[in-house]
Amino acid sequence: MSITSLKAAAMTDANIALVSPSAFFAWCLHSVDQDQIPFRANYPQYFQASGSSDYLWRTYDRRLSDVIGLVRPGLRVLEIGCGIGSDLHWLALHGARVTGIDVKSEWTTAAKLLTKHVSARIAPVEVDIQRINLLDLPDAQYDLIYMKDTFHHLEPRDEIVAKIARLLAPGGSLVIVEPNAWNPLIQWKMFRIRGFRTIIDKTDKATGERFVYGNERLVTGGAIVRSFARHGVKGTSRLFRLVPTALASNRWIVGAADLLESVRIEAGLIPVCIHCVYRGTKA
Repeated sequence: MSITSLKAAAMTDANIALVSPSAFFAWCLHSVDQDQIPFRANYPQYFQASGSSDYLWRTYDRRLSDVIGLVRPGLRVLEIGCGIGSDLHWLALHGARVTGIDVKSEWTTAAKLLTKHVSARIAPVEVDIQRINLLDLPDAQYDLIYMKDTFHHLEPRDEIVAKIARLLAPGGSLVIVEPNAWNPLIQWKMFRIRGFRTIIDKTDKATGERFVYGNERLVTGGAIVRSFARHGVKGTSRLFRLVPTALASNRWIVGAADLLESVRIEAGLIPVCIHCVYRGTKA
């Protein structure tokens, strides 16, 4: 069964949806009430023609490969910037004890509705969703802390790094997925969004709460490694994925990328890679 076929089957089969985060994500995309849980509005690229699907789905799971390898019953997980929280619910269905936080109330409201949807359609699941700033989160101990496309929004950065290190249990793992800051096209895209304003104040529309926000303030994998090493979390970073979403429907470009990625030379193409993944462990 091809990846596209697997995702198509997952849209209607709850058992197949549990196979991987991407399969579960596909199930969420097509099974929820889009007016209440807005997957389609926030992830339109995954509703495109099937020609782009295989590559997008494959890289979806590659971004989370470190998280997938750690999942087990009882694993204490914190996702920072959880959004709607599909990956968090997949972990919970595999027995992890999960908490997701976000500063945007529209995301946490949708995530709580997703918990009800998953509990009704697949199996009862407990997911602790909180609308809270990370620095206000009560100290606890987590075996796994992870985030996707979130670290460049977290400020003040030095305080954030120290807080995450405190929350991570001894022997625990930290996984951070970020855009590749060495990619000039990504930097240009971010610059067009933010200009020179890399740190701004934002206000939650529903609550009126103000918070400091990193305005697409990208950071390299090496900088993440050094930041957390100062707080006792030792790790490494890696780069991967050669095709941006906008070109993922071009079969010739995807075919060339598949060849290069299969022989593991993509990390040598530093300015081209799309994703950076950091994984660290607290001594």
